[in-house]
Order: sequence, then C-alpha cells, then structure tokens
Amino acid sequence: MRARPHHLIDIITQYGAGQPFAPCDYGHAVHTVAARVIGDPQTLIEFVVGADDICDPCKHLVDGRCDDGVPALGPTASKQEYNDALDERLMQFLGITEGQTMTFREYISVLRDHWDGLVEQCAHPGESPAERAVMLERGLAKLEG
Repeated sequence: MRARPHHLIDIITQYGAGQPFAPCDYGHAVHTVAARVIGDPQTLIEFVVGADDICDPCKHLVDGRCDDGVPALGPTASKQEYNDALDERLMQFLGITEGQTMTFREYISVLRDHWDGLVEQCAHPGESPAERAVMLERGLAKLEG
C-alpha cells in the first residue's frame, strides 16, 4: 500500500476520536485504507509524497495531482503543495525517506518514538493542536492495545 505519512496520522486521529470511516463525496479511499490498516497492522506501507492509495479514486486527482484547495489558507492555496510540504516535513521529522517501507505497526512505533513535537508537525490549519494531540494519543493507544 502506498501512503502519505499524514494520511495515516489522520486515520489514527479519527480512530482515536471514535469517528466512523465512511465513503466521501470526493470518492477518496480513506474508509477502505483505514479498514485495511486497522484490521491488519502488519499491512506493508510504502511512504510517498504525492498521490497514494487514498488519493487514487478521488475526483480531485487529475493527472496524478490534486486540484483541490485549502480554504483555511486562502482562496488560491493548493492542497497538493500544502500536502507535499507537510509530508516532506513529516518524513524528515520522523526519519523516513520516500519509498521506504514498513508495516503499519512499525509506523505506530515510529510515531511514538517521535511523539515530542509530532502534533506541531502535523496539525492542519484551523485545527486545535491540543485536541489533535488527545485524539492522536487515543488512536495510538487503541491500536497498541
């Protein structure tokens, strides 16, 4: 499975919040990827900066690039550029390289090993970092339990 590091963190956070994973109008595959990694933590992940298995079926993926925006950053903010920069920053912070593979369970351990400062690296615009930290911690604890 190909995955952006932040997509997996978002899944863990949503899992910790107890929010269901359901199909979205965009058509992306968060719900199927979440079911796969939560159901089988031994799922092998290849880390990428760019379109991943979540993005592949999304209606905003055009010629391999996201054409959506990030309204919280302004009317012309590109989600592709925002996400690429986020994932490059996360990979550097976590000591992961593009193309590297590990299981989802191993990725959870990497997140734990880099907990200090992690939330500041991955909080999205308009999101409460403190609330994200609580939900991410809950998600990690559920997955480790």
